[in-house]
Amino acid sequence: MIKPLPLKLFLKTFDYAPRLAISLVVLNARGEVLLARRAIAPGVGSWHLPGGFILKGESFQQCIQRLVRKELGLKMSAKLAKQTGAFENLHKDPRGHVVDLIYILKVSAAPRPTKETQEIKFFKKLPAVIGFGHGDILRELGYK
Repeated sequence: MIKPLPLKLFLKTFDYAPRLAISLVVLNARGEVLLARRAIAPGVGSWHLPGGFILKGESFQQCIQRLVRKELGLKMSAKLAKQTGAFENLHKDPRGHVVDLIYILKVSAAPRPTKETQEIKFFKKLPAVIGFGHGDILRELGYK
């Protein structure tokens, strides 16, 4: 059975090992990049790529489907997402060392905020401040 760790135990895992996350570069038909404004800690109010941590026993495909549903309010096949790289984040997540697997996903449906996101917006030009090192990742991938 796939289920998240209790929060206290989850946070403690950062003391011992890096955590593996999937972050989604979501694009619309115009090539604009979707960012979400966080509604949950850490980083409440900051822009970031939609994403989250892979759960024990969860495949990458299952994780992508869960994240798209949980953070964007959409249902779609994870097979539409294409892995584009892995990025190490040693110090930009306040919880600790994170390794982000980046997947690019094109959407035609309109994502909507969920309980985890205050706001969702497509950007032609990225905002100056993007949390969790996601701005660095986007710029390295060629998005400005």
